[in-house]
Amino acid sequence: MRFAAINSSILLANVLIFMAFVVCAEQDKKVDFWSYSKPEKIKVPEKFDWGYSEIDSFIFEKINSAGLSPQKEASKEEWLRRVSFDVTGLPPSIKDIDNFLNDESKFAYRRVVKRLLSSQSYGERMAAWWLDGARYGDSHGYDNDLENSQWPWRNWVIESFNDNKPFDEFTIEQLAGDLIPNPSNSQILATGFNRNHRIQTEGGAIEEEWRTEYVIDRVETMGTVWMGLTLSCARCHDHKYDPITQKEFYQLFAYFNNIDEKGFINNLRGSAEPRIRYKSEEYDSKISKIKSEYKDKSAQEREMAKIDASYPYVMIMRNMPKRRKAYILERGQYDTKGEEVFPSLPSSLLTNNKKSYPDRLSLAKWLVNGDHPLTSRVIVNRIWAIFFGNGIVLSTENLGVRSDLPSHPKLLDWLSNDFVQNGWNIKRLIEQILTSATYRQKHAVDSKTLQLDPNNRFLSRGPRQRLESEMVRDQALSVAGLLIDKVGGPSYWVYQPSGLWREIEKRGKFVQDHGDKLYRRSLYSRIRRTVPNPSMAIFDMPSREVCSVKRSRSNTPLQALSLLNSITYVEAAKKFGEKMITVNEKTKEQIKWGFRRITSRKPKDFEINLLLKGYERRLEYYKDNPDEALALLKVGESNVSPLIDPVKLASMTTVANVLLNLDEVVNK
Repeated sequence: MRFAAINSSILLANVLIFMAFVVCAEQDKKVDFWSYSKPEKIKVPEKFDWGYSEIDSFIFEKINSAGLSPQKEASKEEWLRRVSFDVTGLPPSIKDIDNFLNDESKFAYRRVVKRLLSSQSYGERMAAWWLDGARYGDSHGYDNDLENSQWPWRNWVIESFNDNKPFDEFTIEQLAGDLIPNPSNSQILATGFNRNHRIQTEGGAIEEEWRTEYVIDRVETMGTVWMGLTLSCARCHDHKYDPITQKEFYQLFAYFNNIDEKGFINNLRGSAEPRIRYKSEEYDSKISKIKSEYKDKSAQEREMAKIDASYPYVMIMRNMPKRRKAYILERGQYDTKGEEVFPSLPSSLLTNNKKSYPDRLSLAKWLVNGDHPLTSRVIVNRIWAIFFGNGIVLSTENLGVRSDLPSHPKLLDWLSNDFVQNGWNIKRLIEQILTSATYRQKHAVDSKTLQLDPNNRFLSRGPRQRLESEMVRDQALSVAGLLIDKVGGPSYWVYQPSGLWREIEKRGKFVQDHGDKLYRRSLYSRIRRTVPNPSMAIFDMPSREVCSVKRSRSNTPLQALSLLNSITYVEAAKKFGEKMITVNEKTKEQIKWGFRRITSRKPKDFEINLLLKGYERRLEYYKDNPDEALALLKVGESNVSPLIDPVKLASMTTVANVLLNLDEVVNK
């Protein structure tokens, strides 16, 4: 009883403290918090004996103050595998490995980074990162979940990263490209960002209710992606922690409320208004050819209509001629209108309260004007997290009052200022990170370091994390020689369990694609929001129903089961085994080659011996069961060489299957 009373008293005290904090926050929305102040101009710590860059000076200062020492440099193979996945989402080839090992110049590491950043695969890898926050999907979501045609916007994202479009331009074009004076088709296409939300197509829906939800989604997504704030908490009442009032939420709402769109379109397939037809360079050349080949105007129009039909419409932003009124919605309900509001920004984030911000273009420019306290920190922190697994602020989705404190606040501010001062140059920022000694550390850890820095918050060792969902699949296709190296284009239906859709709903019929379409990068796999591909979801790919800027990272038996048994990975093992057999006549050398191809390092003797024994056991088994060998080689649509003994190929397939499941293969 005595202990129960004590616990009750402690609980009551905590509740009272919490309530007092909430009341204080309500009374004074001018919260004095580090992230609401402009990044400070930081002096780089003095040069130490360790490191190559300013980043290393900040990191070493922290490591040293904790009584730790940096880890030794990772082997060149380990670093190359790490950086290849981080920049392109793909493993290095054996040629890449050999070239790097043979390059003994002091510029070898920087040369690799520059090569990877200039590859087309870089844009695809970064697009996968951006699409999570943009909640991109290939269907409208909700009950009907019919297909849309937003993939040309995804093309724009890939091209923007590959062209190294400055992040301030990247921001302005997505939020307000249609409002730029004399906008190009590309700038208008960019505004598809704000039309990636789900759309209700179910009969009986209330149009204004759902239109309101779309606008609210845009506000919340903008707040998460660029400001790292949980604006959704201010939809129904003033934010309990951050200095955002409910009125300010609906003032932001007013920026996105002036779009001539419907909240409900029954059984919508494709794109809803406002929209534009996607016109690529290929489109322009086809139209020019028609104009030169057909002199009759009616014939021209007829042929041009055929071309138009093969290029999809893309949903974009377009303002109405007359502003739609916006109101504070009591309790966040669409039909309980309160005070009328006008476009305006949160007062706690304004450095100039006298300046007017009347439209989306001014909102977008404000986010990237250099004085904004959040945007540069948010983006730098998330890009840092791509390469180290965690951000300098752990809560990459939230830099508000309830966020985690930064592990290296001075480094975050220095990087944020440097990023802005150098033109919001993403490739430059990435190169700074990847050429640092901090990133080049090996990931192995000693007992002292593990005790003092268990979660690697001081960065006293190199990063190690599981591959993202897309990388797991793309790696398998790459080493198997199946991956189709084509950038851009529409999405495709890849392998998935038969009958999966019938378990969820009965409206759609899954029709799998074939040929090269099956082997495109995972970025181009269709995302149906209510029925995600199981083998992708198992590795924590978001459903893209809402904005998500931080993927979860789980380890479950389902992942191993998928790698061992799903068609994608069994077929990849089959083709990988075929490649192993064709590189050398000796089985041991074949396995050595395969091991190095998938892990980026040469195997140890005991590893080869284990794999060789496994191969020999399967060889004996398939000699006695040749029908099973043939059945294994029929998995997937790709064919194998008839010149290879099926028993040997099936046996090598099992070795390849083991290699694809190694811990160091699904991690980087």
